Amino acid sequence: MSRVLLVNLPHSERVQRRWVASYYAPNFLIPPVELMGLVSLLRERGDEAALVDAIAEELDSAAVAARFRRWEPDLVVGLSGFRILAEDLDALGAVRDGLPGCRSAIFGYLPTRAPDVVAAHRGVDYVLRGEPEETLCELVDAVATGGDLATIRGLAWKDDGGAVHVNDERPRVADLDALPFPDHGAVDLSHYNESFVPRPIGVVTSARGCPYDCSFCVRAYGRQIVYRSVDSLMDELSELRARGIRNVRFLDDTFTVDRKRTEQLCERMTAELPDLRWTCLTRLDRLDAPLARKMAAAGCRRVYVGIESGNAERLEAWGKGLNREQIRAGVRGARRAGIEVSGFFIVGAPGETPEETRASADFAASMGLDWVIATRLQYWPGTRLTRDGHGGVLMDLGEVEPGAGPEHDEALYDLERLFYRRFYLRPRWLAGRVRHALRSPRDSAMGAVSLGRWLAHRTPSRDFI
Repeated sequence: MSRVLLVNLPHSERVQRRWVASYYAPNFLIPPVELMGLVSLLRERGDEAALVDAIAEELDSAAVAARFRRWEPDLVVGLSGFRILAEDLDALGAVRDGLPGCRSAIFGYLPTRAPDVVAAHRGVDYVLRGEPEETLCELVDAVATGGDLATIRGLAWKDDGGAVHVNDERPRVADLDALPFPDHGAVDLSHYNESFVPRPIGVVTSARGCPYDCSFCVRAYGRQIVYRSVDSLMDELSELRARGIRNVRFLDDTFTVDRKRTEQLCERMTAELPDLRWTCLTRLDRLDAPLARKMAAAGCRRVYVGIESGNAERLEAWGKGLNREQIRAGVRGARRAGIEVSGFFIVGAPGETPEETRASADFAASMGLDWVIATRLQYWPGTRLTRDGHGGVLMDLGEVEPGAGPEHDEALYDLERLFYRRFYLRPRWLAGRVRHALRSPRDSAMGAVSLGRWLAHRTPSRDFI
């Protein structure tokens, strides 16, 4: 029996990490579901496993190590972020160094894409490539018994001489129902919130993968989708309901890809969990008015959708597979069903002007979107955008070079701030937020203060989210 410590790693700012992405989280934070899943898996095997969320608890590496020093874990495992990868690896090493005899492992998208670079870092002993579950179990056994690391698919590792070895890839998990539910009791749910959603919240992943080919996008584990069954999902949702959780975020890349399955799940939720409320991420061409009405009847209160731009040429160049009329129709259907719509937008495409940014913000406003999230165009390794020659080199363990210098970065921040000002400072939008302010004064104040501070900063060093 081994002892494994799972850590949502410390950082100087409030950040949200997922395998597929990371964000700055000034006014929201969701439970670390990937780590919660690994806790359940290890305990099911008979190992001892503990989870600490250093972001939620505002702990530094020394505090994490001090809390678990007497427990004497054999392995500490962290999930990496994106632009904060270098800091994450330093934090992982600092936790490991404070736990005598402990080894360290990291997983996530960037470690999967560049296992040799990440494994060479002094704070890392092992890299779990791709889906971590089976690789972690085999690693735990090998660490306990002195087994042959070279036989573990999906692993990158350093030998005693410091040489890095990258083993063969591991096939995808074919049966997600075979994995135990994440341990929703492994963290204090009072730490977490989704903006303007009543606390406490739960998180559920119903599928892995995304079949679409947006040129800028990072997918969770690949284009092939592997689904959990509706029965499995209903069992987990019922467990959350028994814990008193009535608000759930589905974390799938694209929740409504399989329409029949979505309808079956909605019918079950309507009949069996009528007081459940939930949000999800999807595409507007996979959300028509009839489906939106079924989702609303089943408790859906908000959808997050990737719109990216109001410019038709940008949409085509980025491979969105959406046009402006499809976007308008999808938003209209959702809002008429009573579902809030939060739209993701990208600024800073090559050649983008302030006029184009204003036009995209005006496009968002014209549809009556409830919220927008704007970020600079990123060039992540492994995306089609980088394969087309636009950068995406992993540099200095976390900085992905966007192909331009600091002056260009400052111009991109200017476009991002322009978008937020253009959308959120409209009198009509502000007037429409009175209901939210009365219902959720804490979230309203937190959001207004954090966005106001970011907009007022003359030279922001990062995206707002």
